[in-house]
Amino acid sequence: MSNTERELLWRERVARWRKSGMSQRAFALEEGYPVRQVGYWVRRLSSEAPKASVMPVVVKQAPVAPALLVRAPQGWSIEVPAGTPAGWVAELLRSL
Repeated sequence: MSNTERELLWRERVARWRKSGMSQRAFALEEGYPVRQVGYWVRRLSSEAPKASVMPVVVKQAPVAPALLVRAPQGWSIEVPAGTPAGWVAELLRSL
């Protein structure tokens, strides 16, 4: 049996153990596997990094905030462009 075949076999066994809900020892004894070998393969297969994959990404344009429009009762108005720092707007309003 090649190493690849052995690994595939143990991947299946470890998957069955995970689904069984049993302890490693109980599973090994019930299936007739050496207890230490089950533990070895569980550790070995769980320490592998998940395989990277490519996923499609859709990039949408960020929504543009509308400009801030300040209207005074006296009839005048000020339009502040979107993205203006809040501190600047606060200073402007305090000075009015």
